[in-house]
Amino acid sequence: MKQLEKNFSEFKESCWKQTGVFSKNKATCPELNKVIHCRNCNTFIKAGRNLLERNLPLEYLNEWTGIIAVKKTEEPQGTMSVLIFRICEEWLALSTRLFAEIIDPVPYHSLPHRKDPVLLGIVNVNGELQICVSLQNLLDLKGNIEKKENKGYKRMMVVNHNGEQWVFPVDEIHGIYRVHPDNFQNIPVTVKKSGTSFTNSIFSWKNKNVGFLDHELVFATLQRSVQ
Repeated sequence: MKQLEKNFSEFKESCWKQTGVFSKNKATCPELNKVIHCRNCNTFIKAGRNLLERNLPLEYLNEWTGIIAVKKTEEPQGTMSVLIFRICEEWLALSTRLFAEIIDPVPYHSLPHRKDPVLLGIVNVNGELQICVSLQNLLDLKGNIEKKENKGYKRMMVVNHNGEQWVFPVDEIHGIYRVHPDNFQNIPVTVKKSGTSFTNSIFSWKNKNVGFLDHELVFATLQRSVQ
């Protein structure tokens, strides 16, 4: 790498930088009277060719040999990508393929004569009005969202499903996570008894249980809420 830096440094200090058209001062090279521009000069052309055809430094070769020689870890077949986010105190996940965009929170405007707690209203996303819903109310999530260890950055998620776009606020986003189907576990009986569950299964992430949402059921219920 040091040799490359040396070559690059020499390239920067060459005549086209000192007296040529790339100089910070007025170009004074007499060759410019004949070639007009440094790129037409044999000195410039030769320097460029030498830079591209130089022998690679041993240190550089060893560094890249080590990088390429590292055995790639093959991901188990069937591994799926999910996006993990938090609403209240619950960590949830949906398939990554559903998400179109994540945006900063923007105000939504309620619709007249609509009192459904799931339907928040409409929101402007990149100049287009989209339906804004509350997954918190849909999933009947309650909790102390100001709990110290749960403080994060609120966001709005924009998702696509069957050609329709939905926007819903979340309290925090972790990001993309890859889960193998073997890591999914059944929902505890206590959760099943708490009411209609939109959770397909759960998986462990950072010593937390993340609920993997049944997106077909979620969006079907949302659709009924806005009709």
